[in-house]
Amino acid sequence: MAEKNNRVAEDVAEYCLFPLLSGTGKGSDNSSVLSECINSYLTYLSPTLIDVIWQNEGFKLKAVEEKGNFPAHLLGETNFAENVQDEWFIVHLIFQLTKQFTGLVARIRDSDEEFLLIEAADALPKWLNPESAENRVYIYNGELHIIPIPQSPAEMATFPRSVTSIGDAVECVRTYPEQTRAPQQVQTAINNRIKNFPDLMSEHTHFAHCYIPAAIAAVLDEKPALVAPAVRAFYFRDPIDLKCCRTFQYFRPGTRVINRTRLTRCLYAQLVHQNFQPDKRSGWVLPSTSSPKFRSHDLGMKLAHGFEIMCHKSESNGNHGNANDDPPVSGARWEKYVQTLKDKNFFRGELEGSNLYNQLMENARKFYKENFKFSNREEDAGAEVLQLLKTLNVDIEGRRRAEQYLESPDDDSWMNLTPESLDEMMRERSGNYGNQEDNDGVFDLGKIADNMKAFVGNVSSIDGAEFPNAGDEDDEDADIQFDGSGFISAMQEMFEFEDSGSDSSSDMDEYGWEEDEDGKTTKHAKIKRPPSLDKYMDIMDKELSKTDVGKSFEKQKKKTEKVQTPSKDINEEDDDFQPVDIDLNTVKNLLESYGAQEGLAGPTSNILGSMGVTIPPNMDNIENGENTNIPPTEKLDKKPTPKPRPKPAVRTSTNGSQKTPPPRPPPPQAGRTGGGVPRPRARLDSKETDV
Repeated sequence: MAEKNNRVAEDVAEYCLFPLLSGTGKGSDNSSVLSECINSYLTYLSPTLIDVIWQNEGFKLKAVEEKGNFPAHLLGETNFAENVQDEWFIVHLIFQLTKQFTGLVARIRDSDEEFLLIEAADALPKWLNPESAENRVYIYNGELHIIPIPQSPAEMATFPRSVTSIGDAVECVRTYPEQTRAPQQVQTAINNRIKNFPDLMSEHTHFAHCYIPAAIAAVLDEKPALVAPAVRAFYFRDPIDLKCCRTFQYFRPGTRVINRTRLTRCLYAQLVHQNFQPDKRSGWVLPSTSSPKFRSHDLGMKLAHGFEIMCHKSESNGNHGNANDDPPVSGARWEKYVQTLKDKNFFRGELEGSNLYNQLMENARKFYKENFKFSNREEDAGAEVLQLLKTLNVDIEGRRRAEQYLESPDDDSWMNLTPESLDEMMRERSGNYGNQEDNDGVFDLGKIADNMKAFVGNVSSIDGAEFPNAGDEDDEDADIQFDGSGFISAMQEMFEFEDSGSDSSSDMDEYGWEEDEDGKTTKHAKIKRPPSLDKYMDIMDKELSKTDVGKSFEKQKKKTEKVQTPSKDINEEDDDFQPVDIDLNTVKNLLESYGAQEGLAGPTSNILGSMGVTIPPNMDNIENGENTNIPPTEKLDKKPTPKPRPKPAVRTSTNGSQKTPPPRPPPPQAGRTGGGVPRPRARLDSKETDV
């Protein structure tokens, strides 16, 4: 398909808006209608976009005429670079546009294709995958819509099995909005991701004191968004770029003033975490790192290098700024734009002529000139800075006098990620994270064993393993799978057993006994094993009888009351026999593997995390000054263990199976004294067990 080959570049969000072009037929000229749609959409979004500082590129639209399977539409491409928040802000803008304008259908994707589905991966239907989702995901009426795959002949006439025409898909969403609307769980996942916009953009704004040349302060006062290309110019500098910074031509350090500069948190972090020493010939001298003024001097020096690199590149390319493409701030187009701002209370009820009203009007005028241009000329930030330097009046002394009235910089403690804040972030991103304790504060280890049983018994395919989900059992729409070959094999074994004239001893081999929850014993058929398997098992038992492998397993406790069971072979009777506790061994081995990871990612944490199980910190290690999750191995009420005595010989039964004495307490851990620090109790199979 043509659309499948149109891959999106890395760190780029591509969005297409399909307005309702009424009264126009296929192949007609829709350029004037699309231009009017651009004006309407930007006018509606302008109150939200005026004060935004983008990481690299902003929200922009251009008209695209009909071509092949693509109908006439508006296309936008935004390189969000290192700040993925800009991409989700664009998602929020598109949802708002489709909610406001009737008939508008939109789609957005990036290098990960349908990244909206990745956000809602836990709630997607099973048939939806990267291959089947091609050209089926759209935004309409402020909601996510997914064109389903037809499951019946009646649906085949409505929904296409393979979507090759984007125009047909858009019309399908408009015609059948209820049938294509995504499930509520998917809608909730997307809404939770974008519900804090546009306030989140303001919350992620950071004001910092920067000791910068007065010319840069004047430029940023005129257009604060120019701080982003300056930071990027410094962040991605190379030795050739730094040649112009040996002797500053545009921004000399002798004109520096303290300026309260507005950045985004991402831009601020990029400046702070760059270790850079200026060239001695540049005249930039920084105070000691212990000085309280170091941060402002360091930020100002880096910003000045970025602006110098920008201007030098623009001058070398022959760009000196050009404002001939700016639209006139008058006429019906401008009046409609101002009226939309008033309807959305952009001027905050201020009277015309007041200082705040004039400032807001100036910001609106700048946004109008930058986004409603008559040409598609690419912007050059360096050329724009050079143009502003020619027109701005830089009052160095006045800015130095105003330094004492500056507001304090914002606190940057948000850059330090604590374990508590990380846990809070994980809880917000995962509904079952950190909910593994009951009301008594006791961690239930039985959940690990239960989830592992469900995981082992779950259905897997070539696409991977399916982790247990508590909601699957009650899901009425869950798929019912029937293993035909397994059913036939079971029937054949049943008939073979009925036709065989076996004696009572063979009957005991063909049947086994198991105990249910009520303590009753039930008889069940066992699958025949090939003779070779029994031979291998005997050889393995003989090899293991010479080792201490059996002592490493946890055994079940002896029961005081014996339940009467059917008579067994005399070789299987042993008064000292203790069966292995499978659940306890599973939990113990998982905890030991989890502790061996020492807080790093590994297979055990991945498996438990997919099951929704979060292991709490080991309180014993935390009290000893450590912060690892090595599982405890001692009993709660054990006294200091004496020196180990010589091990008795391993007893072996007549049938070759290994028998071991009851396990002894393990030796104390290194660095422990006394009887050990008490640990939290843990439940396993509804019984309190010390682990």
